Amino acid sequence: MKIGLGDAKSHVSRWSPLSPTGWFGARATALKRVWDNALHLGIVAFVSAATLAQPATPNAGRALLLISIDGLRPDYVLEADKHGLKLPHLTGLARGGAHATGVRGVLPSATYPSHTTIITGAAPARHGIVANHPFGQAVKDLDVWYYYAEDLRGTTLWDAAAQGGYVTGSISWPVTVGAIPIRWNIPEYALTRTPEDVRITRGASTPGLMAQLEKKAGPYLTEVSDAVKRDWARTRYAVELIRQKHVRFITVHLAASDNLQHRHGPFTPPVFKALEEIDRMVGDMRDAIRAEDARAAVCIVSDHGFAPVSKVLWLDAIFVQEGLITLKTRETTVEKSGVADWVARPWHAGGSAAIRLKNPADAAARERVASLLARLAADPENGIAAILDANAIRDLGGDPAAQFWVTMRAGFMVSATLQPSIVSIVSARGTHGHAPTLPEVASTFFIAGEGVAAGRNLGSIDMRSIAPTLAKFMGVPFPFAEAPALDILSPSK
Repeated sequence: MKIGLGDAKSHVSRWSPLSPTGWFGARATALKRVWDNALHLGIVAFVSAATLAQPATPNAGRALLLISIDGLRPDYVLEADKHGLKLPHLTGLARGGAHATGVRGVLPSATYPSHTTIITGAAPARHGIVANHPFGQAVKDLDVWYYYAEDLRGTTLWDAAAQGGYVTGSISWPVTVGAIPIRWNIPEYALTRTPEDVRITRGASTPGLMAQLEKKAGPYLTEVSDAVKRDWARTRYAVELIRQKHVRFITVHLAASDNLQHRHGPFTPPVFKALEEIDRMVGDMRDAIRAEDARAAVCIVSDHGFAPVSKVLWLDAIFVQEGLITLKTRETTVEKSGVADWVARPWHAGGSAAIRLKNPADAAARERVASLLARLAADPENGIAAILDANAIRDLGGDPAAQFWVTMRAGFMVSATLQPSIVSIVSARGTHGHAPTLPEVASTFFIAGEGVAAGRNLGSIDMRSIAPTLAKFMGVPFPFAEAPALDILSPSK
């Protein structure tokens, strides 16, 4: 949903309880004036509009807990015994309900585009979150991602659930800063990568919510290096949100498995240890939602899988060497060096990179870049799986502003670091972000609860089918999705 505070009045007028003539409509108008004044004065303010999203009539339909375990490959759960993993809660949910053997994701198979597809049922080209970071919007000393709901186009599951009378909540789901339909919201926000992010998150959350939950949940954590502890904090806040606010549709994002696979690679001891901790987190949240509603379903998803990495293609360095990017100074990356001028630039996603032309109408520049990419792809030592053209990018729903897309084989990644070589061997690690056709980046979906068919194998599914499937479970309409709902309900339901 693309909406800023300046659009609040037109947005809320679609919902009868938030009509412009009512109290909430007046509040939206007041918020617009506050926002306009803040912009006029050059003030940056974080105003939570989640309180505008209160349901008209409470919905007594079945509650739904949606947990995203970042980077969870389906085989971690479906083949847990093979890997010696003790995941009783996750395997119990997978076996006790409907599960996919794999989920075909989006281009790129990265966290923010994928999470937005999960919640909208649309590809990045349509929902607008085409990468983790906005192109060309680096800010010194800030880690700028697509944090803000105003950048999201279309309808979300929170929209549908709120309109259907569900009390909605969310803990650290991507692209939720300022998300109006989330009644109780603690968004994902890591702008500085310092302890200051806790205060920033508190300011961007539903007013007073974090302080209230903290009394039982303890301190909220944002430190990436303590990824498992951070996920436990998110879990405790999710449990308290369910207990204290009686949320009936809640989304939770756990990220430790992603962090550790980047550092150590998939199927390594630190990752296994973290997954067994995450399994206990899932058990705690499942127990909380089923204490609230015995009929509740628990749905486990992931945004992408993971591929091992042993070599890196230094794509930005190549573009600099070829004169396609002219730097102001020479630092470790193009962003830090500053760009004096450019013909074409890669936009990295780990296992792939979009290529944008400064002037897409420049045929000579397009041919120059195409020739360079073909030359790089011809050498198998560079690890390139394919060079996608604009038609292939469109077919995969990727960034429509990209003219080419370099996607890597398993074992390789691209990097923005400026190095003198083309390819280097690196210590074992992991990545994602490839084209969704790479088997290693397939993601996870399973759901269990009252009315869900037990033991149903859905095979390989399209990520865009998840949102309409969950909407169908909740009994709310969701026409925005680009794929049909899956058949997960038992015959009697």
